[in-house]
Amino acid sequence: MNPTNAGGRFALRVLPPLLLVVILIAALQLLADTGVIRHYVLPAPGEVARSLVQDFAVMGNYALCTLRIALPGFLLSALTGTAFALLMDRFILLSHTAYPFIVISQTIPTLVITPVIVLIFGYGDMASLIVVILVCFFPVTINLLQGLRSVDDDLLQMMHTMGASRAAILRHLKFPASLPSFFAGIRISSTYCVMAAVLAEWAGGGEGIGIYMLRMKRSFRYSAMFASILWIIALSLIFYAVALFAERFSMPWRERPAGQTDRRSLS
Repeated sequence: MNPTNAGGRFALRVLPPLLLVVILIAALQLLADTGVIRHYVLPAPGEVARSLVQDFAVMGNYALCTLRIALPGFLLSALTGTAFALLMDRFILLSHTAYPFIVISQTIPTLVITPVIVLIFGYGDMASLIVVILVCFFPVTINLLQGLRSVDDDLLQMMHTMGASRAAILRHLKFPASLPSFFAGIRISSTYCVMAAVLAEWAGGGEGIGIYMLRMKRSFRYSAMFASILWIIALSLIFYAVALFAERFSMPWRERPAGQTDRRSLS
């Protein structure tokens, strides 16, 4: 199947995963109705849906608290990651010095380092913000640095021959060429930021959907607990969708996926 119209392409991308979700929900509901899975182990999708509707406003308020941390944390991690990657590309000594520590920082489980950060910075938004930045910083920095160092050597040599300055090379060659790598890091970080904010809440930083989830678990309201997970998934998907839109908006020249033909080339 090779659809050529926008509607066909959209259906091909959306319908298969949507169909899989419907099948999984139906299977879980059947297992719950037949008693194969107990409700205290995994609540039926119908119960989760009822909790989602009944407590929608309450969950929404908690989700906004999480969003208040996840969004600025994600933006700050993108800015600091970009700046640090540019500095590491410019100064080799800084790269050799900092790169190992950046990698080591990712070997420490987030659940381990989060309580330490909360103890240092206290309970509240600051600790949660730092956790989000630390988690989201790595993908942006490493991907952008890799992109900056993967520019065609022939193009670099040509610009040097033409007498281009470092700033001109960065602006007109290196940064545009590294945008695909940069947005790859942004997309990865966009799926981490909400999760990182929730982990920080579990450790005692802030008051968001992660705290609501813990309260529902302690109250044995497992359907509401799973409904809060749906909120976390939804927020993460929104971040990812915005990152994907920003990528497509920033790189209109990027090659279309295989099987998608630009009609202008046929006119």
